Amino acid sequence: MIIKYRIISGESDEFVRDVEIFSDDTFMEFHKAIQSACAYDSTMMSTFYLSNDNWDKLQEIAEAKMDEVAQIDVMLMGETKLQDLEPEIGQRFIYIYDFFSVRSFFIEIVNIREKSTDDENLEFPICTLSHGTPPKQMFLDDSIPDNFGDEDPEDFFDNPDEFGFDNIDDYDL
Repeated sequence: MIIKYRIISGESDEFVRDVEIFSDDTFMEFHKAIQSACAYDSTMMSTFYLSNDNWDKLQEIAEAKMDEVAQIDVMLMGETKLQDLEPEIGQRFIYIYDFFSVRSFFIEIVNIREKSTDDENLEFPICTLSHGTPPKQMFLDDSIPDNFGDEDPEDFFDNPDEFGFDNIDDYDL
């Protein structure tokens, strides 16, 4: 079966992506398809949440578990197939693509169909609709100078007087 997901952003009414993917593919493959459809860096951390009609976060499907105890019920993207969540038209997901600013896409299943002969020469997953410019992948605060990354970290230790003390041992608790 082929599932068509519609992806929208709360930041831009102009942005829409439709991605078609096989139901036996994993959420990791879906994650990479979304990243590719938006020309994002797929190595950035992200997560999916199964959602309801009110866009509440329900079951998490993460790239990795950061805390085995606290995240005991979290499913993993690489192990969870799309069909494991019993897809149906109208099923919703929240996809967080920017962990630093907690920015996300809203995803909904808009079609489920059998594979046809028309699909034989296509490579799945495939972006079948691309409208508008995606939001920037990461939102950086304007208070961070543009040349912040130009500094060599070693230079910060060349002049300890800039920090207001000559030696770390001089710091009073």
